[in-house]
Amino acid sequence: MSVDAVTREFREFFNDKPTLVTSAPGRLDFLNTHQDYKGGLPVVAVGINLRTYIAISKSQGEFTVASGNLRDDNVEYVDKFSLGELKLLGGKWFGDYVRAL
Repeated sequence: MSVDAVTREFREFFNDKPTLVTSAPGRLDFLNTHQDYKGGLPVVAVGINLRTYIAISKSQGEFTVASGNLRDDNVEYVDKFSLGELKLLGGKWFGDYVRAL
């Protein structure tokens, strides 16, 4: 995957160009997961050769989230919601990660 590939997939899905495309390296936490950004105990973190890519654009209250990985796995990969009706769906629904932000 690359920034160009994510941009292309975004255009294909939404018929528009993204406002922002970004990427972050993956990492594994071996000890004290989530404590580093909470100011807690030291964390043993190791970088890995995987990345997360995100493409976004402005919305007018209705949000649509699509996962390219889930699409490639032939499972439900689109979540739509509005801030006025924001609730977690549970059951390991991928959209809950975005809804909880």
